[in-house]
Amino acid sequence: MKNLKKLIAVMAAFLMVFSLTATAVNAYDITITPNTEDKGEHTYGAYQIFKGNLNAETGVLGNIEWGSGISEAGKTALGNAADYAKTLTDANAAEKAAELAQYLTTPEKTGSDKITGLEGGYYLVQDEESSPAGEGKPAAKTKFILKVVKNTEVNVKSSVPSVEKKVKDKVDTDGAVTELQDSADYDIGDTVPYTVTATIGDGIDNFTAYSFQFVDEMSKGLTLDESSWDIKVGEKSVKSLFTLSSTAGENGATVWTWAADDIKPEITDGSKVVLTYNCTLNKDAVVGSAGNPNTVKLKFDNNPNNCGNGTPEGETPKDTNIVFTYKTIFNKVDQDKNPLTGADFKLEKKVNGAWVDVTTLGSGENKPTKTGDTTGSTFEFKGLDDGEYRLTETTTPNGYNTIAPIEFKITADHEILSDNPTLKELMGTDGKEFTMTPDLTEGSLTGQVVNQKGTQLPETGGMGTTVIYTLGGLLVVGAALMLVTKKRMSE
Repeated sequence: MKNLKKLIAVMAAFLMVFSLTATAVNAYDITITPNTEDKGEHTYGAYQIFKGNLNAETGVLGNIEWGSGISEAGKTALGNAADYAKTLTDANAAEKAAELAQYLTTPEKTGSDKITGLEGGYYLVQDEESSPAGEGKPAAKTKFILKVVKNTEVNVKSSVPSVEKKVKDKVDTDGAVTELQDSADYDIGDTVPYTVTATIGDGIDNFTAYSFQFVDEMSKGLTLDESSWDIKVGEKSVKSLFTLSSTAGENGATVWTWAADDIKPEITDGSKVVLTYNCTLNKDAVVGSAGNPNTVKLKFDNNPNNCGNGTPEGETPKDTNIVFTYKTIFNKVDQDKNPLTGADFKLEKKVNGAWVDVTTLGSGENKPTKTGDTTGSTFEFKGLDDGEYRLTETTTPNGYNTIAPIEFKITADHEILSDNPTLKELMGTDGKEFTMTPDLTEGSLTGQVVNQKGTQLPETGGMGTTVIYTLGGLLVVGAALMLVTKKRMSE
């Protein structure tokens, strides 16, 4: 009897160990690592789609049946599990995942970066609806079929799109145009060319359709030329897929949206979708270091289970671009540096080698402005690009000499590759005695223009006539002496 009890105890212990071993053998973990560009917070669910007899050594699943994650309706619609499993390949896995996702019940397990305690089999792993996505925190929801016959690590291929906005700068002096960069400077009235490049993320095959939007906020000083835009994938225009709309932003800004309900037929993983358009730097442009910002973000489908409906849930962080413009201030003074009225000026800029009056640049109300005339001593020209300039005095104060035209150069240094470009330096000089004092915040260059008094001429009835009379008397006396002398010599 005693030996029987020992035998029962040994068998119980063996069964316990076997049970624990079986559990350990048949309980597996999935460790999930999202793409590094994906900043969202994920909750993944693992849905068992196939189960069967697992040979732990070979990883082969026999006697395949539908798993607990497939609904009864799905089992009916999809047919025999073993037959369906035979159709599954690496090439059609995304397509099969989309089909199976229609018949899911509840996940076997869930987790943020690890799903633990799974029975051996095949699972469809996907984001649950609780996964957030928002501005500056983009998340790419995903789904994939995974064979689980051991502890498994998976790097999620799906990634979010990215976007960058660039502008070209033009050198008016010779017409040269720079490469794409993050900032530029222009005259008010100029046309400003922009390029916005979106890079599509990976995992596009997981989507049955793909809604996609460029959302571009232009500050009050920028006016979109609505006829100038185009959108291309490679060399092919896909403009017909997009519609353009606008809403009012803050502080007079306008938010423009280019939206496509489904761009999937035109893209693959890593495709570049390029938006180009022109703006006019208008009369409301901000002069100085604050500049005229233009920001863009993408809205995109990030959930393969809810896509192509025109209301994408994913957003990228904004990318900012800035256009600067400046002003000159000329203070008219006399030789003693006292304010002097009665003058007027014309400011010209060298454009493609020729001098052009700055107030004729642009068109309509969108052109640089001039304030100041003969009734004042301060002259301001607002809304200027860098470049070569010539200041000419067109009206000279009475009693003063007209100045020679002053040629000078405005140079500016602004960050051309930056997430938030700043104006670093502003200078104006002719390389000689004429210099201008900069104010970065105001974007201004201030210089003194000196007029010298004219030559002082004698006044009528004054010393001038006395000199003339004296000279005349001397001439008369000299003539008399010559006559007397000549008479005496004759005698």
